[in-house]
Amino acid sequence: MNKLMKTGLLAALSIVLVAPSLTTPASAKSKVKVLSTSKVAHKTYHGSMGNIYSSAKLTHRKYKMSKYRYTTWTATKKAVIKNHGKKGTLAYIKSGSKSGWIYKKYLRSGKAPFNKQKRLNNTYTAYLAALMHASSDSQAKPYSRSYEDLAGSIKDNWESNSFKSRADDVKAATKDKDSLMDVYGVFKNRFSGSQRSNLDAMAKQLDNLEPITDNLDEVNSTMETFSQALSTAVGDLN
Repeated sequence: MNKLMKTGLLAALSIVLVAPSLTTPASAKSKVKVLSTSKVAHKTYHGSMGNIYSSAKLTHRKYKMSKYRYTTWTATKKAVIKNHGKKGTLAYIKSGSKSGWIYKKYLRSGKAPFNKQKRLNNTYTAYLAALMHASSDSQAKPYSRSYEDLAGSIKDNWESNSFKSRADDVKAATKDKDSLMDVYGVFKNRFSGSQRSNLDAMAKQLDNLEPITDNLDEVNSTMETFSQALSTAVGDLN
């Protein structure tokens, strides 16, 4: 083997042998070091970013906070860590059976906001369930899942009933009365103050009326007045 070939072979071998020693330290992962942990006064938080880990060493992600933006968490502990040479503060948070560690910078003080769309969907479903107990003439469904259409449905179903002094009408009036009371039960906790007091008084007046052949006009009038007030209140919800 000539001298030039020997020189080239030695140079190639030196690159193969030296390269791993140069790249290995750079690719090695830095371990998270927990510097301290301590208890803190319980405080509520919510968030929409970041990961929640099973331990302060951040070895296993349990949840993504983006999926729990409407969840209120309580922080009970904190930890100071060093990750990739940088210090950071973690909070241990819990909500029901869920718990874990998250960077405190991702948390916002206070309770989580309402999931308005979910609440509307639940309200819509509960309203349809209450409507099923009404007479066949009082089961007009909302056109869409909106409080405006829910209000319109209440008005349409109870505004112009015209029960006569017949046995079948007594049964229908009883169904409609009970259904309207169930509908109020769907919404009543959304109202407060004088509005709630006025609606409660109307509901009590209607509840005390037992439809019979001699009082159907009074039942009609009471249901109409109550449904109009309830319709207006529901239309103002958001």
